[in-house]
Amino acid sequence: MAWVTAMANVEPYVEANMGQAQRWASVALSGLLAASLSLTAPGPARAASAGSNVLDWQVNGTVEAGGKLSFGERRSSKFNEYQDTDNGFVGELTLRGEKKDTPYFFDFKAMNPARDDQGYEGAFGRYGLFHVELGWDRTPHVLSNSAQTIFQEGKRDGSVVFTLPSTLRSSIASTFGTTSKPNDIRDTINGLTRAVDLSFNTDVGRVGFKFTPADEWAFDLEYSNLRRQGYRPVGTVIGSPGGSVTELAVPIENYTHEVKFGTEYARPGWAVQFNYTGSIFTNEFDAYMWDNPTTAFSSSTNSARGQLAPAPSNLAHTFSLTGSSALPLNSRVSGTLAYSLLRQDETFLVNTVNSRLTGAGRDFDDAGKSSPDAKADIILGNFQLSSRPIKNVSATVRYRYFEYQNDTPLHVFSFNYPEEVGTQVKRNTTQERFTKQNAGFDIGWRLLRPVFLKAGYDYEHWNRGDREASATNEHTGKFSADVTPTDWLLGRVTYSHANRYVGDYRYSGRAENSQHPLLVKFDEADRARDRLDLLLQFTGWDTVTPSLNFGFARDDYYESTYGLKKNDYFSGGASMGWTPLNWLQVSMDYTYENYKYTQQSRYRTSAGGSGDLEANDWESKSKDDFHTLGLNTTLDLIPKKFDLTLGYAATFGFTRITTRNLTIPPASVSNNGPGTPPNNATARDWDKISNVLHTIKVVGRYHVTDKLQARLGYAYERYEEGDFARDPMKPFMGDVDGSTAGIQSVFLGATQPNYEAHILSFLLRYGF
Repeated sequence: MAWVTAMANVEPYVEANMGQAQRWASVALSGLLAASLSLTAPGPARAASAGSNVLDWQVNGTVEAGGKLSFGERRSSKFNEYQDTDNGFVGELTLRGEKKDTPYFFDFKAMNPARDDQGYEGAFGRYGLFHVELGWDRTPHVLSNSAQTIFQEGKRDGSVVFTLPSTLRSSIASTFGTTSKPNDIRDTINGLTRAVDLSFNTDVGRVGFKFTPADEWAFDLEYSNLRRQGYRPVGTVIGSPGGSVTELAVPIENYTHEVKFGTEYARPGWAVQFNYTGSIFTNEFDAYMWDNPTTAFSSSTNSARGQLAPAPSNLAHTFSLTGSSALPLNSRVSGTLAYSLLRQDETFLVNTVNSRLTGAGRDFDDAGKSSPDAKADIILGNFQLSSRPIKNVSATVRYRYFEYQNDTPLHVFSFNYPEEVGTQVKRNTTQERFTKQNAGFDIGWRLLRPVFLKAGYDYEHWNRGDREASATNEHTGKFSADVTPTDWLLGRVTYSHANRYVGDYRYSGRAENSQHPLLVKFDEADRARDRLDLLLQFTGWDTVTPSLNFGFARDDYYESTYGLKKNDYFSGGASMGWTPLNWLQVSMDYTYENYKYTQQSRYRTSAGGSGDLEANDWESKSKDDFHTLGLNTTLDLIPKKFDLTLGYAATFGFTRITTRNLTIPPASVSNNGPGTPPNNATARDWDKISNVLHTIKVVGRYHVTDKLQARLGYAYERYEEGDFARDPMKPFMGDVDGSTAGIQSVFLGATQPNYEAHILSFLLRYGF
């Protein structure tokens, strides 16, 4: 048995090595083809400065080929989040050709062939007549390399099914139901866990055709296909919200097909353009089903299996018409009208397959409809008039109309979900819709040659009949000034002040512990907003080019008693380029950003009762600090022969959340003696969250000849993170969270651990 286990542990490494061998074989072939294409041309042609002559084509380009080796702790998903960090071949090929005595041309580019972050681009055409483009690229996205799941995965009739061993269902459910045995729960889960990579690839393929048969006409046609395939985490519950959580590693495979067509007709002084975009989204999976770890057999109050619907297949069509025309007095008017149709009609999928519940498994509403027949339309109008009536004055007037129309029929469902007994509960869909209008103007005036002033006004109106505030209105005044007293100095200041008024906010008035009846949602609340930006740029100096910037913003929700009350932002930065010697260049930059949020809430032991007291109010303040530092140096040690680049970059992020009781509850309310609030009403600070990334890079370039360059690079990366909410994550959380809900939940344990990695790279670059 031990031998079998050992072999099971070895198999992934064998498969990885075989995959690496196949990759190297593919790489060798790619490199051989690239080298043959670039280096086997006749000698006199290679020496020609304009490129190589191949079959009446003048061809030039570059070939880069080399390898990358990294070592250290490289398994953290933070290290390989958006790139292929495997050791092996890296390279790039670019080609451009023009046919002699004709206007035909072609372009081709290949990036990192045989790697997961590869890409290809190509074009062929005739100058002034047509242009064909093709491309394909892949972007990996690694979410976590530490995830583990207790489920086995299978597929059935388009659905993905996550199961537990049937012989262990009763034992597992019994263990979860015994809160006094956390070790048994831990041992049960750990005995079933298997590793799963939470990652997916995004592949994008595209082809386009541009045709200009005459100076006045232009036609564009493009098709693209976006594919996502891999695994991502999904959190699920069976029963009412707040129950035990089961986290699944669900497979994803979906496609977005997009077709674009456009045509333009232009004449001196005016132009008109028509565009169409069609988008079709298809999902290869119909449903995700999973066994409930805490329940082995379905009953009238709970379900042994849950069901979840993935994103539904849908389609969209967008038509737009744009026109522009010159007017007298140095004026120009432009406008766009667009209309979009959004459609979705996937079959309803209920979230339980428990046959003991009334209506369970039913895929139709009370009216007998089995699909939503979802319809939404978008209307957009955008218009602008710009003018320069006199030499030193310019003006712009604009208006934008956006309407989201939701014509989806109302669907009502009457049946019980798990943990609900007795009278059936009716649930219905909502028809969210809104209209947004923006209008404004700007006036610019060059008061003196070095002084340019600009003032403006913006108005925004929202109609949202399905929200607490049916309408909001916001007025914004803004001012800016550019000052250039000398050729080497630019100063710019921008200030804006805005006020949003609601007036008819409909408070919920609901007696719920989860939401205070006086809570105001921040996106609908009265708000005063101020923003100030300053910039100083110094140019034209021989050796030093510094710049300074400063920004400040404040949102004050002055009428909100509960919820977000203030939101402040501050930033400051400096950058400088310095060339003290002909062979030495130095650049430095630093940016600091600070965010502060203040909100007020209330601990409510009972809604509207003795525990719903102002004395239980508490305030929370969140502060985010970000520091970004960069330093780069280039040394031209042997002119036109050898140069060295040194770089250092660091980012520091810190989050602090502090809370405090606004008043001390009276002794009659306290459970802990006079003058102290109840345990669960006592405000406590959260642990500090931090993340730090250091990067050091050293790159040396040596020009062997005018066409051949060798490059050797070294990089060092170190990432450190401390997050009290994510660091302890693992499949079993009973030793972290002692509550009943905590030890009944099953997670993936997906984290992004700290890492420290060294990367070596070597590249040869040949231009021809």
